[in-house]
Amino acid sequence: MVPFLLFISFLLNIVSLLSIVILYSRQNRFVDMEKEQKKIIVEMEDIISAYLIEMKEENDEFMRKFSTQIHNDQEKNLHTEANEQEDLEASDKVTKWTGAGYKRASQAYNQMKDQGPDPDDQTKESEQDPLLENVLTLRQKGMSIEEIAESLGKGQTEIELLLKFRQIM
Repeated sequence: MVPFLLFISFLLNIVSLLSIVILYSRQNRFVDMEKEQKKIIVEMEDIISAYLIEMKEENDEFMRKFSTQIHNDQEKNLHTEANEQEDLEASDKVTKWTGAGYKRASQAYNQMKDQGPDPDDQTKESEQDPLLENVLTLRQKGMSIEEIAESLGKGQTEIELLLKFRQIM
């Protein structure tokens, strides 16, 4: 009986040692994964910060060009009418390289923003698109999107997108 108990004792010792080795290796794998994830996070932070710095530099360059262009345009306004034709030719050349197009686009945007949306735009679009006209008519009658889709033989998503793009929902 003693040899049997010794055998079981050795067997249990071997199993316990194997389990300890397996647990230790798993723990080391998790520690290694944790270190790799920390490295990846640091690299991602570095990449994002470099990208943000680059964006900031580009924005600063744009603002510098924009303010230079505003200053140049103010100086051009001070010129006499005799030099007006020469100034127009120079501004065409400047437009290509210094950003006068940015100023013009900004002015056009501000004018459009001040004027607001054109109320005739929806009627013009609906005259051009009979599907939109049908959808608007059915929507004004109080039909749901599902009912409109069924009556026109279109998908619900298509009707939803049509209304969302026209900001009617």
